[in-house]
Amino acid sequence: MEYIEYIIIAILFLLLVFIMLKANFYKNFYENYNDGVSIIDNGEVVDCNTKLLELFKYENKKQFLSLHPFELSPPLQPDGSFSVDIAGEMMQKAKKDGTSSFDWVFLTSDKKEQWVEISIIKPNSLLYKDRYFMIWKDISKRLEAENKLKEFNQNLETMISKEIEKNKEQERMLFVQSKQAKVGEMISMIAHQWRQPLAAISSTVINLKMKILLSGDDKTKLIEYIDTELDDIESYTQTLTQTIDDFRDFYKIDKIAHVNSINVPIEKTFSIVKNSLESHDIQVSFELNSKEKIAMYENELIQVFLDIFQNAQDNFDINDIENKQIKISTKDFDDFIQISFSDNGGGIKDDIIEKIFEPYFSTKQEKNGTGLGLYMCSKIIKEHHKGNIKAINEDLGVCFQIELKKVVKDGNSSRA
Repeated sequence: MEYIEYIIIAILFLLLVFIMLKANFYKNFYENYNDGVSIIDNGEVVDCNTKLLELFKYENKKQFLSLHPFELSPPLQPDGSFSVDIAGEMMQKAKKDGTSSFDWVFLTSDKKEQWVEISIIKPNSLLYKDRYFMIWKDISKRLEAENKLKEFNQNLETMISKEIEKNKEQERMLFVQSKQAKVGEMISMIAHQWRQPLAAISSTVINLKMKILLSGDDKTKLIEYIDTELDDIESYTQTLTQTIDDFRDFYKIDKIAHVNSINVPIEKTFSIVKNSLESHDIQVSFELNSKEKIAMYENELIQVFLDIFQNAQDNFDINDIENKQIKISTKDFDDFIQISFSDNGGGIKDDIIEKIFEPYFSTKQEKNGTGLGLYMCSKIIKEHHKGNIKAINEDLGVCFQIELKKVVKDGNSSRA
C-alpha cells in the first residue's frame, strides 16, 4: 500500500514539475518574443510582456492590466465598424478555429492611434482551456510603405493618363500637320485644274471682243455667237466651282463613318489629281472589282490615296521613269476588301521599306518632305478603320496594299 502511495506522490510531483515547466516555457516565450504579447484568461487580460507595454507606451504593467480592453481602442475602426463587434467576431473565430488574425487600430497612452496586426492563438493544451495568447505586431511602417506605394500608383496612373492625353494631342497635331503639308500640293493641283478652263475663258473673251469689233451691222449673228460663247464660259465656270467644292470637301473633318463602296473615294481622289498626273505624263488604269460596302471616313481615305499618288509621282521623278504608270485595283474577299496601288516607279530600297510608315521618316528632304504623310496613312487605316496597310516591292515598282474590313451589320452609317 505504501508503495502505491509513493508512486502516486511521484506522479503528482512529476505533473507539478511539468506544469511549472510548461508555465515557464510560455512565460519565457512571450517575455522574449519580438512583438507585444498579452494573455487572456476567462475573458480578462492577466499578463503581458514588456514589448507590449512599449508598444502602448505604458511604463507600469499593473496600470496597463487594470484597463478594460476597450479603453485601449477607439469606438470605431477606420472602416466604420464598431471595435467591440470586430473584437467579438475575432475571439469567436479563435475559439472555433484555434487562431484568428486581423488588422486593428488601438490607442496609445497619449491617445494616439496606431495600427497593429493582432493574432489570437489558443494553446493546444488542456491546462489552458480558456487561455489565449494575443500577439500584437506593429505594422505602421508596413502601412506607411503600402500608402506610399498606393500614392505612387495613383501618381503613376495620373502620369500615364496625362501621357496618353499628351500622345492623343500629339497625334491630333500630327494629323493637322499632315493636312497642312498638303496645302502646297493642293494649290498646285488647283492650279492644274484651273489652268485649262481659265485659258478657255480668256480665249473666249478675246474672241467675243474680236467678234464685236468685226461684226458690222449683222447683230443677229453676233447675238447668237455671244450666246454660244457665254454658254461655254458658264460651263468653264462650273468646272472651276466643282474643283473648289472637291478641295473644300477634302478639308471637312469626318464625324460619322458612312457605309459606301470603296470605289467612291478612289474616284473622287482621282478627280482631284487627274490634271496634275496628266501634266506629268502619268497614265492611270483601274480594275475596280469590289462590289461590297464598308464603313469609312471618306475624307480620311481620300487623304491616304492622295499620299499614295504623291508618293508614286515622287518616285517617277526621282528615278526618271519615262513610261509612268499607276494601276489601281479593288477586290472583295470573305472578310475584307483589298485596295492596291501599283506603279512602275522603281520601288523602295529594301533597307528602308519597313521604315516608311514611321513618323518623320522621309527620303525627300531635298524636296522638303515632312515624313508625316505615310505615317498618317498608317494611323488612318490601322486605328481609324481597324485595317492594315503595307508596301511591297514588285518587279518594276512598289505596291501599296490596303485591307479594310467589310460591314458586319446593316445600316446606312455607323457613328465613330
